[in-house]
Amino acid sequence: MERSNTQTNNNRNVNFRFIIVSGISFFLGLQFSNLRALFQTDFNGGGLIYRDSTEYMTWAPDEVEQVERESNQISTQSNKRGRRNRKPPPRYHDSNYTKGNFEPLPWSLPKPSSTRYQTSEEFMSDYIALKRKHNIPLPWEQDEYKEDKVTLPRPIIGLNFPKSATLTMSEYFSCGGITSYHTATQDGRIGICMMENQFADKPPMEGCNNERTKKGDIKPIEVIFDIGVQGPPCYYASVHDGGLENIAKHYPEGTIMLVTRNATKWASSIAGWNGRILKQWADESCHFDGSLEGEEMEYWADQFNAAQGDISRRKVQYWVEFYQAHTQKIREFALNHLSLTYVEVELENDNMAEQLEHYTGVKQSCVQVCHPGPHWIRQHDTTSKCHPPGEEPPEIDSDNDDGTS
Repeated sequence: MERSNTQTNNNRNVNFRFIIVSGISFFLGLQFSNLRALFQTDFNGGGLIYRDSTEYMTWAPDEVEQVERESNQISTQSNKRGRRNRKPPPRYHDSNYTKGNFEPLPWSLPKPSSTRYQTSEEFMSDYIALKRKHNIPLPWEQDEYKEDKVTLPRPIIGLNFPKSATLTMSEYFSCGGITSYHTATQDGRIGICMMENQFADKPPMEGCNNERTKKGDIKPIEVIFDIGVQGPPCYYASVHDGGLENIAKHYPEGTIMLVTRNATKWASSIAGWNGRILKQWADESCHFDGSLEGEEMEYWADQFNAAQGDISRRKVQYWVEFYQAHTQKIREFALNHLSLTYVEVELENDNMAEQLEHYTGVKQSCVQVCHPGPHWIRQHDTTSKCHPPGEEPPEIDSDNDDGTS
């Protein structure tokens, strides 16, 4: 009898343990399923609504595309029962390119001139004077634009490098009431779209210039920022040969914009934020280290090799000059293509918001401090990637998240 009672108690203990283990296994299974679903979400192919997609794409676009590509390859191998079919990647996706099938594109930046060292205010004063000299009207002074939500011709193409307020500016125009995209549209990466259109001698935004709403409406995209891709493929319209010319050819009365910032702060910021991007810029994909053939490349190769630092992201002085030369190239292009409207403001200028309102007609309160991606939101225990100036949460790492995405 005693033995029977003991056996019964043991059975009850076993059953109780079995229930506990089963419950834990079920819970872990749910968590794994959710985690797997997160990484398999088609961030750039309609799996998320636009706002979520672009937020995700601001902090690791190429890494996300790598996950998407591997997931799509797995899904095409078989269609077994229970296997979830994946949506195909968007049209403009890096899965079409590899290092083996994409040769680095020729690029050029100018050697120093006096234009490089002007402040944004100084340059805009000279630019406006030149437009007036040629009797070319300034859109923000014209009645036809004063009744519009934004007093600039469309499309508006932002040429800022990453970590130069690209997200801040995209959100600014969204706040102003027009359709603005950052990094990617519903059709894929903006940089790949612009690159392929340049090769085909088509307008830069053709094929990626519409937004499809949940109601089925189609709205034209009026503003784009963060338009480069570090690759493969690597393409920046303001660096690679022919990119700016293709904009001017197809949008001769459009708008190009640039937000500048202190070049040393930018170089330190981008090196600390994502060191891999400078590796791709230097020798992995873009060859912005001057290693391509050509006489103009010799200058940049010499500058790169002479800069202190044993790896690309530590050559801060080289990237300072690279950034300044990029600003100079865009300024010189604007001076030679006066049918375009050009607007430049400086991030560190205390009057930036006032200047933006003057040029664009969008109220100053739309200027916010924005940070890249959900990682920053979680790290800083907040619910938004953008905050009014002075209201953002205290910085945890000022080098990596300096409010200039």
